[in-house]
Formats: sequence, C-alpha cells, structure tokens
Amino acid sequence: MKRLGLILMCVAALVMTSCSALQTASTSDPAAKASGQACGTAVQGLYSSYHSTGTLDLTVGNNLTNALALATAYTQLKQNKDNAAYRKAFTNGLIASSAGLITSANAATFIDKLLGTTALANINTEKVTQTASTAVAIITLLNALKQ
Repeated sequence: MKRLGLILMCVAALVMTSCSALQTASTSDPAAKASGQACGTAVQGLYSSYHSTGTLDLTVGNNLTNALALATAYTQLKQNKDNAAYRKAFTNGLIASSAGLITSANAATFIDKLLGTTALANINTEKVTQTASTAVAIITLLNALKQ
C-alpha cells in the first residue's frame, strides 16, 4: 500500500510538471509569433525606406518606429534563443509579415544575423537616433536580404 501511494504521488508530480510545461509552451507561441510579425513588418518598412532613398535616416518617424520595433523583437528573440518552440513561432510570424522579403529559405540566415547584431541591444527612443552603430547594424541586416 505504501508503494502504491508513492507511485501515485510520482505519477501525479509528472502529470503536473508536464501540464505546466505544455501550458508555458502554448502561451509563449502567440507572443513569439506576434514578435516575429512585428519584426517582419519593421524589416519590410526599413528595407523599403532604405532602398527607395539609399540611406536610413532614423530621425524619420516611420524609420524610428520600425527601428524600435526591430530592437524590441531582437531583445525578445535573444531572451528566448534556446527555446525551439519560440524560435519556430517567431520565424513563422516573421515570414508571414515581411511581404515576401523574408522567406523560409532565408529566414534562418536572417535570424542568425539578427541574433549576432549586438548594436540593437538596449536601444530606446533616445539612443536609437544618437547611435550610428544602430543604423549600420540595420543596414547590414537589410543588405543581407538583397534579392
């Protein structure tokens, strides 16, 4: 009887742990997809602006907004870089919202370059227009997407 109670307690503990892990994964997927969508929209906007003018002026309203959205997505992705489910949902959102700029063929390369871009760390509205390295980092990412 004592063994049966111990076995039942172990099974209950495993069930609670499994449910908790599934709940965490399922609640992070919509957030990851939304972050990926925001990133894709921002990249598409920055890409269009850069290729229409030949420069990336971060003092222009849309470019500033898109740069901040890109920096936010970078931070969220960096925090979850080892979470395969998060990365997959982020990638799906990124592809879906980039207007064909980012595809399943180049998404992994883009995400690796994004994660390697340290100039986007700790960017806020005051720093983004004052830091030349931010513009250089974004232009490097955009040039990687040349078609």
